[in-house]
Amino acid sequence: MADFIINDALTPIECFNHTRGLVPRDYREVFVGCYSSSTPWSMDIPTIPRSQWSERIKNMEASHSRLSDIRNRADGGKPMKAFDQNGQGFCWSYSTAACVMLLRAAANMPYKRLSPHAVACKIYNFRDRGAWGALSMEFMSENGIPEEKHWPQKSMSRSYDVPETWANAKKYRITEGWMDLDLNAYDRELSFDQVATCLLSRIPVVCDYNWWGHSVAAMDLVETSPDKFGVRILNSWTDSWGEQGTAVLEGNRAIPDGACAARVIVGA
Repeated sequence: MADFIINDALTPIECFNHTRGLVPRDYREVFVGCYSSSTPWSMDIPTIPRSQWSERIKNMEASHSRLSDIRNRADGGKPMKAFDQNGQGFCWSYSTAACVMLLRAAANMPYKRLSPHAVACKIYNFRDRGAWGALSMEFMSENGIPEEKHWPQKSMSRSYDVPETWANAKKYRITEGWMDLDLNAYDRELSFDQVATCLLSRIPVVCDYNWWGHSVAAMDLVETSPDKFGVRILNSWTDSWGEQGTAVLEGNRAIPDGACAARVIVGA
């Protein structure tokens, strides 16, 4: 099936008629490295040279080892369903939760459906507010994220905020990663090279896009034309959006304004 493409030309209206929730991060107040987590966040990542990208992509496609391939067999041989955030502006939590689930699938861990609503509710005291991906990643590094059987999807009920829920959440905690791929908030090319390196290493990336007002999970680096690259993202607007919940961002649309990545999680 053909990819759903979002590029620098007029973006299709279906990109915008859902609830989003990204609030651009103010780096003057929430600066790089200001997080208090005990998680060993790395502040640097060696990048894979661009000259190697095309061959690596072809090899991953041929071996069906891209994160999108892994997503398509994650649930006992069936695709991992896209989340449905619509109704609340919690994309910044859903993108991180999707990355955790993808990372678990890549590590051959048991399939567990996680609850990004739980994380967002706890961070903002059950208020529907926008934020950015690194905020939810920080929370998941300290507290984890519970399974949906402990906190149903899209629930704003405080009745699920109990010790048993957060004991379960600790089983799905981020233990290592890169909090800020973009060390200089204005060095967008470096940020994209770091994102590409993660994706070529089968590490999903939380990508925040100010042009979209949205945060999504990036799965694959895609060569959209010779020596031109974009990213395949997994959205949080159900499988009915795009191509089974995915799209390829190309051109400037692919370059995130903020990005972070978990590379190690608790193995439950």
